[in-house]
Amino acid sequence: MEFFREIKNRVKHQHILAIGFSILGFAYLLVLLVDLLNVFGLRGRPGTIVPFYWDCLFVEASLIELTQWSFITGIIITSAYMTKRLKYLEQVVERKFWILFTVTGVLMLIEDAGNIRHFLFRDILELHWKEINIAETIYFGILAAVPSYALIKYGRKIREERRTFLLLILGGLFYGMAVTISGPGHSFGVTILGEKGLEITGTIGGEELQKMYSESEQALIDAHGETVDDLAFRFTDHFIEESLELIGAIFLLASTVSYLEKVRNREN
Repeated sequence: MEFFREIKNRVKHQHILAIGFSILGFAYLLVLLVDLLNVFGLRGRPGTIVPFYWDCLFVEASLIELTQWSFITGIIITSAYMTKRLKYLEQVVERKFWILFTVTGVLMLIEDAGNIRHFLFRDILELHWKEINIAETIYFGILAAVPSYALIKYGRKIREERRTFLLLILGGLFYGMAVTISGPGHSFGVTILGEKGLEITGTIGGEELQKMYSESEQALIDAHGETVDDLAFRFTDHFIEESLELIGAIFLLASTVSYLEKVRNREN
């Protein structure tokens, strides 16, 4: 118990940033060395339809998303702990902010790990894809309203802490970009990002990689039919969107830990 108390008291926002970006950097390094540069001839994961690390490391419930879930869990635990400490310090307004931020973290984790919106809009309501994009935009807007309200109504002291506030805004910005891609972006041709990504990586990787892209595209169609999500969609939905979500989670947890440092100093 003492060991965990020591860890809790020594963790700083710099540690969160270092761990998060190290994991993301490791994934990017594998993509660069294996997928693009084919170091030691390791390109192409055998037995897979899309044999690239930019897909398998960033696909749902893989390394990057699992890391994101861990960081969101960290947000929930740290925010909840903060509400306890602020109650002891009799800081009512600040405590209300972190209560709502804890709720935000819980909603984020339920949504991201449980895919509630997919189950609701696709399986139950069976909406058309354009209707799904509109519904998802409204859905994410409702989720974003919780921390926005908390920041406006109870966040005066959080706004006064420059480092905490900057990290919080950066986290929201990156999550906002990810949501834009996931929701309304698909109605406005956001997969052009994936097309450009395939074009750039194909240029770096050369003819062999371009050929593998074509073969993977055909293998997807052969396995799942013409309506399957193509490589450009996967590059956008997996590599780009999941990167943005993890970066957002890193900044949000760093923001939370940053404010916890201030609360500790106040207690001392």
